[in-house]
Amino acid sequence: MSDKPIVIYPEYFDFNLKRSEGRKVPIKISVKKPNIEEIFEIVKTLGSEVKKSSKSHSSNWHLELGSINLFYMGTKVSLLHKIGQELKNIRKTA
Repeated sequence: MSDKPIVIYPEYFDFNLKRSEGRKVPIKISVKKPNIEEIFEIVKTLGSEVKKSSKSHSSNWHLELGSINLFYMGTKVSLLHKIGQELKNIRKTA
């Protein structure tokens, strides 16, 4: 595990953004307007020392969506894919 926490932004999962605008997961596991609360509920079971932050993604700083910091035993890419899939599952059932 790294000394630095992994930082997760809602933009990573936003269906409406292009990859160049901050989306990091494939379209098939992205959702429209993901919010920090949904992501927080998912990651608190996946990582340790999960904390919300008011810091926003640099390309969308004006939206003030916030971020989540956590420590995770694995790669950031695998974490993002797990979160994206779970967001998709949550949205299907809601």
